[in-house]
Amino acid sequence: MDPLLILLRLLHVGLGALWVGMAAFTTVFLTPAIQDAGPDGGKVMAALQRRGIMTVLPALAIGTLISGFWLYWRVSGGLRPEFMRSGVGLAFGLGGLASVVAYGIGITVMRPSMLRAAALAQGMGPGLGEQERQARMVEAQALRARGAAAGRMVTGLLLFALATMAVARYLPT
Repeated sequence: MDPLLILLRLLHVGLGALWVGMAAFTTVFLTPAIQDAGPDGGKVMAALQRRGIMTVLPALAIGTLISGFWLYWRVSGGLRPEFMRSGVGLAFGLGGLASVVAYGIGITVMRPSMLRAAALAQGMGPGLGEQERQARMVEAQALRARGAAAGRMVTGLLLFALATMAVARYLPT
């Protein structure tokens, strides 16, 4: 029994479940509901930001990725090529690659788009002229659409990673 391996698996599976679950919930339910709410959707996004969602989600992802890399290193015997070419190694490797790409899209496209859209919505106080308010609303809507599209890509990649991780141990070594 290797306590470090048990801890790494626990961290990887637990953090990964939270990451995938939150990404899927956000993409399938939360983002469309915020869009349906119209201007009040900005209030919901602001409340989520105050509760740290834009910090927690990347932290879950980083924890998942680091524990996953470490597990892959240990299971592969230090990245032995014969393991990496096996069914198990390929499945874990492709799932890990999909997760890294998902993180990259999330941190470079989705997160900045949503943060900027929320900032625009919060800055629409009574002192703005109608033309400026309209311009900000159009920009915020475009940013939300960009973030939602990125969210769909991230969720698809994470679901692919989840599927590969779930079946990897049953593939030929």
